[in-house]
Amino acid sequence: MVARTIAISGTPGVGKTSVALKLAETLKAKYVNLTDFVISNKLYTYYDEEGASYVIDEEALRKELRKLITRYDGYIIVDGHYGEVIDDDLLEKIIVLRLSPRELYKRLKERGWSGRKLTDNVESELLGICTSNALESHGVNKVCEVDATTKTSDDIVREILLIINGEAECRVFIDWLSDELVVDEIIKLLDIV
Repeated sequence: MVARTIAISGTPGVGKTSVALKLAETLKAKYVNLTDFVISNKLYTYYDEEGASYVIDEEALRKELRKLITRYDGYIIVDGHYGEVIDDDLLEKIIVLRLSPRELYKRLKERGWSGRKLTDNVESELLGICTSNALESHGVNKVCEVDATTKTSDDIVREILLIINGEAECRVFIDWLSDELVVDEIIKLLDIV
């Protein structure tokens, strides 16, 4: 028994959780929120006050995920911005949700984010860090980007289902850095010099 594991990844604020929950409901799958899983199983080394986040114990997390995935039959939807941590032999696809850095900035500001946490996450989306990490761990055949900028979570779930069923192409195609207007605007918003 090994679950069909789909990871939903992306920068905080892109809509991972709402999409992952709807996808899990649609597939009648087990849902795992990585942050909750890490905290409840104490799979972290410490809490970073400045970054306002836990620093995961990657080796311990991989081990616990392996136990979970190999004991489950059916789909497991794993929700987290570091979904690439799942061992490659256990992962069917990693869907990286991407969001225009302009929109991400607005969403995070509305959540009250500021300082380093806001800057780090908007820069991460601009640079495609989640995609890069996923590609490094899993290669181009398992990493699929979905542009969430103008889509509802239902639209995104439908697109993911098409990818999972082989009816749509799994591809990496988003490059926010190629849009000079976006880059200039983000530099001004974040006051990056």
